[in-house]
Amino acid sequence: MPSRKSGKRRSSKRKKGPEPTRFKGLFLHVIIFLFLTFPLAIVLLVPTPPVERGSHPVYEEFTKAPKTPPVKKRKKKAKSAEKKLPLVAIIIDDMGYDYNLDKEFILLDAPLSFAFLPYGPNTKRLVHIAHKKKRDILVHLPMEPENKALDPGPGVLMVDMGFDELIDTLKRNISCVPGAIGVNNHMGSRFTADARAMEYVLAYLKERGLFFVDSRTTKETIAFETAKKMGVPCAERAVFLDHDNNKQKIGHELERLVRVAKKNGAAIAIGHPYKNTYEVLFQRLPIIRKEVRLVPVHMLVH
Repeated sequence: MPSRKSGKRRSSKRKKGPEPTRFKGLFLHVIIFLFLTFPLAIVLLVPTPPVERGSHPVYEEFTKAPKTPPVKKRKKKAKSAEKKLPLVAIIIDDMGYDYNLDKEFILLDAPLSFAFLPYGPNTKRLVHIAHKKKRDILVHLPMEPENKALDPGPGVLMVDMGFDELIDTLKRNISCVPGAIGVNNHMGSRFTADARAMEYVLAYLKERGLFFVDSRTTKETIAFETAKKMGVPCAERAVFLDHDNNKQKIGHELERLVRVAKKNGAAIAIGHPYKNTYEVLFQRLPIIRKEVRLVPVHMLVH
């Protein structure tokens, strides 16, 4: 009898023995699974929201733009009907603030060009997307306005700056927009009317191989003419699409852009990343592309 009892005890111990080991193994697998999947779960379930800081830049008042200089006719005949159409470039200024809306502009199925503010909170992230889409990227260079109550934002170039300070500020601004191939002015009604200041800036742009587009925020601007004299590749705005941020007015300006392009052979328009502007372009670009050829702005640089 005693031998049976001891046998039972031994057999019961053998049955219970493997169970803790099995549970330990299962527990270990669960721990490993959680360790491997936890980072992925964080990315999927708690995405980092886009950074959107600061208020959107304001407009500067401007006068009516002059006619765009006519484009020289090519000697060779165009190979297709599309190449015979007048050329139009559209620059979207003030990029780098509203990540989601700015991205929608970049993803439009059209060769728009984009001018990024150097210190926009989302500038570098959006520049990366624009690079992938092979869009023209410009530095939207803050310049001193005539109205001192207007704030052009960080990195502004001032007429009264000394040469070293001006060039150092210019260098930092350009470095904030990787891969930029050109520059246009943000505000700048005072700066673009000052010959000394513009010569300093244009000489540096020429050295860097960058072109300049005069946004024409004042009738007193000498930027475009100075650039031509200095041999700096340049162009100038003909139409402002959305100074009046009203869909109907934006549509009228888009129609005027087509008329100016037909008259002069080419024209450059500037718009801004606003919802109304996006909706008008989304709806009307397929229509106007039957009348004009939409191109990146570098193709209209003289």
